[in-house]
Amino acid sequence: MNLTRPRRATQLLGFLVLNLGLTSALKTGIVCPALYCYSCPLASFACPFGTLQHFIGFGELPLYAGGSLGLYSVSLGRTYCGWFCPFGAVQDILGGFRKKKLRLKTFPWAKFTVLAVALAAAYATGETVFCRYCPSGSLFAAFPNIFLLNLNPIPLGVWIHLITLTTVLIGVLTIGRVWCRYFCPLGAVFGAFNRISGLTMKVDSTLCTGCRNCLKNCPMGIDDVKAIGSSTDCIRCGKCAEACPRKAIRFAANL
Repeated sequence: MNLTRPRRATQLLGFLVLNLGLTSALKTGIVCPALYCYSCPLASFACPFGTLQHFIGFGELPLYAGGSLGLYSVSLGRTYCGWFCPFGAVQDILGGFRKKKLRLKTFPWAKFTVLAVALAAAYATGETVFCRYCPSGSLFAAFPNIFLLNLNPIPLGVWIHLITLTTVLIGVLTIGRVWCRYFCPLGAVFGAFNRISGLTMKVDSTLCTGCRNCLKNCPMGIDDVKAIGSSTDCIRCGKCAEACPRKAIRFAANL
């Protein structure tokens, strides 16, 4: 089973859809299921986590952002991370250049800590603090705006973005999807719904021989076959299904 081409196709489609904002009329403000900054030059949708912080910062109930995130989460869970998110796609591509793979232990609580701290910071300061450090915003917004807006000298805030981005990309080249595994607050939200989302991945125990090829090829470092599909770290990328010699892993409705 080769899922690389369809996964790349949906990731490319996601990037194109998120950049339809060629005119002000196409900048919809609709919340999208990926970290994609509203400051991106052609952004046509609103970043869900940026919107969430915005309302919390103003002391308002984030009904719109929360409701949108709820619908996305219940429908597909972290599937968006593996098949739609542009920054996830960048990590996949760069991860292919790794000469030596480092296998680090997963810490599922790490991304939930980032989520809690980011929301607390927004509430305490009234600002979207996390957005100042988000590497997706660094790559797709801060970096291109250096040239589009002819920023000279480069402001401190942009330098912070570039440092954050460089640090994360070094982590990607040595570890893999380090941002998704340990730091993404949106991944934490989606992952919290993985057990109940409409789409999941299932392992047929009658076909599984325990070879662990699936786990050896997991970009998220999942270390238990039983956690495939349900773990808050599982992005449903399908690499486990590709690696399984017995075709014991498949996408399925979560009934």
